[in-house]
Amino acid sequence: MKPETMTPQERFEAAVNLREPDRVPVCPLGTLFAAHHSGMTMAEYYSDPQAATVAQRKIFDDLGGWDVMGLGGPAMTDFFPLLTISPNRVKIPGKELPADAIMQFDESEPAMFVEDYDTIIKEGWDNFFFKHLLPRVAPGYGGNFFGRAKALLRLMSFMRTFKKDIRYWDSRGIPALVSLPCAVPYEMFSTARTLHHFVTDLYRHPDKVIAAMDATLPDTIKSTLRGVKMVGVPRIFLASERGAGDMTSPKIFEKFYLPWLIKLVDALVKNGITPLLHFDGNWDNYLSHLKKLPGGKCILDLDSTTDIFKAKEILGDHMCIMGDVPAPLLTLGTPEEVEVYCKKLIDEVGRGGGFILSSGCSVPYNAKFENLKAMIDTGKTYQFAGG
Repeated sequence: MKPETMTPQERFEAAVNLREPDRVPVCPLGTLFAAHHSGMTMAEYYSDPQAATVAQRKIFDDLGGWDVMGLGGPAMTDFFPLLTISPNRVKIPGKELPADAIMQFDESEPAMFVEDYDTIIKEGWDNFFFKHLLPRVAPGYGGNFFGRAKALLRLMSFMRTFKKDIRYWDSRGIPALVSLPCAVPYEMFSTARTLHHFVTDLYRHPDKVIAAMDATLPDTIKSTLRGVKMVGVPRIFLASERGAGDMTSPKIFEKFYLPWLIKLVDALVKNGITPLLHFDGNWDNYLSHLKKLPGGKCILDLDSTTDIFKAKEILGDHMCIMGDVPAPLLTLGTPEEVEVYCKKLIDEVGRGGGFILSSGCSVPYNAKFENLKAMIDTGKTYQFAGG
């Protein structure tokens, strides 16, 4: 084991900038696993932000720490900010769900309707969201002046709490992975409409959908830039899952998804923001399209469905790659199996730099402590084979 010569911040920045750090940075994504470790139900974890924060800090110390705080603080406990990118109804543990379930988005019924595309085209996304959509998915918020003010105050309260948590980790030398979430219109529309209804719209009302997407993107960019400025972390969580090849055909992807992804990423990068492309699902057939995004300016975060080794081959000199220890391995595997897979990632994806060792999507809330420790310890101690 070689001695460390970089701080976590330096190690993280080196990887993002496609340089080879002293070792790979480690960043478990999400902190729901802190609940079980602290003996909390998920209902308690979601409803008590202070107790959740204590649990997050405890498991960080109990695991020996890591390099980058991925979605810490209130980011995984308050569903309200997620409505800005996944605007549909939410089921909460202890209310609509059992106390030890995790939060779920309910897309059984659409919250947005075909006629709403005309409203978006006329009024823009923000006005539509706060005036019409938000009251449908979160009664009591949005609608009239007072409901909109209530929603904005809640979002601002979230950002203040998040900033406070970021300052805490910064005092310990641990950078925050991202500030706030955003998404391309395809993701937001398909959640609000439900995927079934939205795909139907793409065939029955394609021009109207495109016009609504064009009307939505400027508001998305403006609100994202404003939020990043308030939180102070120049990286954004760009949620992408429905554009994946196992959900969207190449023809649909190229017509309705890719153009807005390019425009959104370009706008963020031009304003000094690094997008974390959180790409769930199988993107194998679309990886080459990502070369159209600015080189050396993005982090591609994969969930173990996409072939991360293929991603390294295609994009290793174009963007940092993050991932992808599978959820089943962290919950059902052994520490030895986790260690073997992490070493393979470090040897094959980490060689030459531009790699962040992480979980495949969020660490499962019921991940085994010893498996997560094996992932973190391997990242902190293992050098490239022969290196």
